[in-house]
Amino acid sequence: MSRVISTGSIIVDLTVTVPAVPEPGGDVLASPLQALVGGGFNLAAAASRHGAHVVYAGVIGTGPYGQLASAALAAEGITRIPGAAATGDTGVCITLVDENAERTFITSPGAESRLAPEHLDAVRPQAADVVCVSGYDAVYEGSRNALTEWVMSLPLGTTIIFDPGPLVADIPEPVWNALLARTDVLTLNEQEAEKLTPGSVPAEQHFALRERLRLRPETATVIRRGSTGCTWRSNGAHGHVSAPRVVAVDTTGAGDTHTGTMAAALAEGFDLPTALRRANVAAADSVTRPGPATAPTREHLDSLLSPAEH
Repeated sequence: MSRVISTGSIIVDLTVTVPAVPEPGGDVLASPLQALVGGGFNLAAAASRHGAHVVYAGVIGTGPYGQLASAALAAEGITRIPGAAATGDTGVCITLVDENAERTFITSPGAESRLAPEHLDAVRPQAADVVCVSGYDAVYEGSRNALTEWVMSLPLGTTIIFDPGPLVADIPEPVWNALLARTDVLTLNEQEAEKLTPGSVPAEQHFALRERLRLRPETATVIRRGSTGCTWRSNGAHGHVSAPRVVAVDTTGAGDTHTGTMAAALAEGFDLPTALRRANVAAADSVTRPGPATAPTREHLDSLLSPAEH
């Protein structure tokens, strides 16, 4: 059975709801603080809930935040690869959710940002597996070298999904080049695409992105476009996949839900457009509930799709 293997850093979200993000030097009253496991956990949980056998190959800290992360993985039935002992606790992300359900992040990295070769030694991806790589780990100085060397060593046929995330502009060019040489699906949202291709109109973003990053023709590009769905391009083929209309409560983790569901669907054998349709519906459903890791179960997702999409 194909697996979904994720290296994406798991952190703990310290989340508050605010009427608006305060201006510099300002203050605002917020809701009670919640500590919820997020970051790379959102993607792994989404893939697991879709029915994939998920393996987490990142680092978990040894303190109270790390204990929260370990418990969350166990509750989802996600396999952990044992590696060298971590140093320090898992990091946190301060998350501000405003009245429009938009989120603003401040990330304080911890043990998860120090991914060493020995942490990946026990990971043995097979050709049928889907490997998910996060841009956060491509930025962290303590992780990027080990990560890129490991990705470049993966067997041919392994599907590699690279989601650069909000720090897209901070990834060093050598790391981009190494990861993209093996990437099969590059997925990012339209704000991240704009950072890489400033000034390009939506109709031209895929072309500009592919030219800017010198992508191989067979590397698929996916641009997530919020409530309107997503667009994709690969080997000359392209399309737009719509998303259902929902009332958003909290968009935290929606992109990770999209990527995790897509990864699980590809591992199951769905083609890219069908996997993206499933991912769009899962992500849309996830924003109707507060907090990270709100991806639907496979049963609930199937209930939202037509029988032909199951």
